[in-house]
Amino acid sequence: MARSPEEFNELHAHILRSVKHYTTMQSKGDVSPVANYLIRLEGQDVTDFSSQYGSESSISYVASNLAGKPCVFPSYGDYTQTCVFRTYGPWWKKAPSGTKRYNGTPSEFVSEDFIEISFSESLYPVRLEVYETYNPGAIVRILACDRAGGTDTDSGQTLWVTLWKYKPKPCPQEPRIFAPHLKRIQFTTNLIRLELNHHFLDYYTELDGIKLIGTKMPPESCTDTYQPAMSNDADIDNDIENLEDLLTDHNTEDTCLADRLTPLNIKSSESCLFTILPKEIIHLILSYLDIKDLCRLAQTCRNLKMHCYDPYLYQDLNLQPFWTQISSSRLLLIANKCQRLQRLNLSWVGKGGHMNENHFKMFLKECCLELQTLELSCCNFVGSNVLDDVISICSNLIELNLHSCTHIEDFSSFKKWPLPKLKRLNLYRTKIDYTSLSSVIRASCDLEHLNLGSCQLLNSSINLVLMDLGTYSKKLKSLDLWRMKSLTEDALSHIYLSCHLLEELDIGWCVDIKSERDCYINLAKNCKYLKKIFLTANRTVRDIDLRMIALHCPLLEQLDILGTREVTREAIVFVLESCRNLILLDVSFCLGISSSDVCSWRAAFPLVTIKKSFQNVSVT
Repeated sequence: MARSPEEFNELHAHILRSVKHYTTMQSKGDVSPVANYLIRLEGQDVTDFSSQYGSESSISYVASNLAGKPCVFPSYGDYTQTCVFRTYGPWWKKAPSGTKRYNGTPSEFVSEDFIEISFSESLYPVRLEVYETYNPGAIVRILACDRAGGTDTDSGQTLWVTLWKYKPKPCPQEPRIFAPHLKRIQFTTNLIRLELNHHFLDYYTELDGIKLIGTKMPPESCTDTYQPAMSNDADIDNDIENLEDLLTDHNTEDTCLADRLTPLNIKSSESCLFTILPKEIIHLILSYLDIKDLCRLAQTCRNLKMHCYDPYLYQDLNLQPFWTQISSSRLLLIANKCQRLQRLNLSWVGKGGHMNENHFKMFLKECCLELQTLELSCCNFVGSNVLDDVISICSNLIELNLHSCTHIEDFSSFKKWPLPKLKRLNLYRTKIDYTSLSSVIRASCDLEHLNLGSCQLLNSSINLVLMDLGTYSKKLKSLDLWRMKSLTEDALSHIYLSCHLLEELDIGWCVDIKSERDCYINLAKNCKYLKKIFLTANRTVRDIDLRMIALHCPLLEQLDILGTREVTREAIVFVLESCRNLILLDVSFCLGISSSDVCSWRAAFPLVTIKKSFQNVSVT
C-alpha cells in the first residue's frame, strides 16, 4: 500500500512490467503452452458459490464471470467483467456484526468463500490455471469432484479430493496465472472447487478465468514430465516454508531424528498422572481439539474415551471444516455426544445429497431442543421442509444463519413458528418474502443483527421492512441492506428515528437514496454509536454529510464512500482528523480525490487503512 507518490509510481511501474511480460508471451503463444498429449478446457459453468460482489441480475462483478474465456488478463486493475467476492481483508470480522469463532476449529481450516465451476469434459487433472487480475493470493484450497465414483461417503467412496492447499499469505500486486502443483488423482473430473481466504487481501480479489489441463487416460508420468512455461514462485515458496516448518518443529540441530529417538517402555495401566488431574482441567485441555482429534484420542484408553465423549465438550460444534465427510448418518452417530449442544455450524455441509431430511430431523429432535446458534450457510440440502423442521424444533434459537441458502423456496415457516429469543438472522441471497420476514421481525423483539443483502424478492417491499424494524426492533445493532436498490431516504428514517443503538449500517448500492433531504445528517445525529457505515456507490453523498458523521459518530471505525461524486479533499481530511477510532476508509472512484491525496493521507494517518481502487493498468 503506497504511502507516497514515489511508492505509488514504483508500484504502478512494477504492475506495468508484469502486464508487459504476459502481453509479450501472449503474442508468442507461450502464456501456457499445451503438450500434444494434454487437453485444455476453459470453465463452462459456475455451479455454486458462496458470495459475490455483484447483484443476482447483473453481469458485473458476479461469480459467473469466472466461466468462459479470460477477457481482462493480462491487464491489471478493477474490472467489472471479472468474478469478485463480497469481502476482503479482516474488516468484516472486526465489524460489530462479526461472529465469535467456534471452539475446537482446526487451525488449518481457513476457507471463507468458495466457487465451483464445471468443464465440458472429464479429465485427469495435470494442471489448473486461475487467471488473477486484481489482488491475487486469495485461493487457499483446490478440490476435485469424483462424480463418476459415487456420492455415498459412508460406503468409502470419495466425492471430493483436495488437489492443493496452503495457508494464506500476502502476494505481490500484479496479474498472474496461478497454477500450483496438483496432487495426482486416480479419477477424472469435470467439477473443480476453489476455496478462498481474504484476510491478507489489500482489496477485493478479481478472477478472470480458469482452465483445466489434463488427459483422458491416466497420466501416469505426465505430471512428472510436463513442465509449465512459467515456474510458480508461490509453489517454491510453499515448499521452502513447509520444509523450514518441519525442521523447526523437530529442532534437529546437528543430529538426525533417528539418533534422538529412545525406546519406549509402555506398560498397560489405567492409572497415570493424567488421571489425577481435576476433570475441569482435562476438559480445558481437550477443548482445544476438534471433533476428529477427540475421536482419535478416545481410542487411546478407556479413561480418555470417557473424557473425550463428555457432552460438555460438544457444546460448540463446528463441522464446516469437515464438509466433505459429513453425512446425515454420521450426524446420528455423534448424536449421543451432543446432548448439551449450544452452537452448531453445518455451513457447506450436504454437497452431493449426503444429508437425508428425515435423518437430519431426527438429529434436531435428539440434540437441538436447546440449541442457541445454528449456521447453515450455503447448505444445498436446506429447502422449505428442512427450514420448517429447524424452526419448529429449535424454538430457543438466538442466532440463525441461512446465508446463500438459495434452495429455500417457501419461508412460511416463519409465520407458523415464532422465534422469540432470536438476536441474529442472516438471510443474505435468500428468497425471503416480505410477509415471512415481517412475521420474524414482529415475533423477535430482541433482534440485534439482520443481514438482508442481495435479497432480490425484498426489493419491492424493502421500505415496508424498515417500517417494521423501526416499530419492533428497537435493539437493532447491525443492518445489512446491500443492493436493496428500492430503499429510499424516507424508509431510512424509520431506522435512525427508532434504532438508536445501531452500530453498523451497510446501504451499499442502494442507489435510490438521495442525500439532499439530509438523511445521512439525521442518521449521524440519531445513531451516535455507529462504528461502520458503508455508503458504497451512493453518488449524492456531500461534504456536509461526512462532516456531520465525523462530528456525531465519535466511535466510527469503518467508512466506505466509494463512487461519490461531490466529496472534496477537505471533507476527507476533516473525517480523518475527527474520527480517532477510524481504521478503514474507502474513497475508491471518488472524482474529487486523487491518488497523490491518498498517498499523503496514508503517511499522515498511518493507523487508518485508506483504500483507492484503480482500473486499466494495461498495455495497448
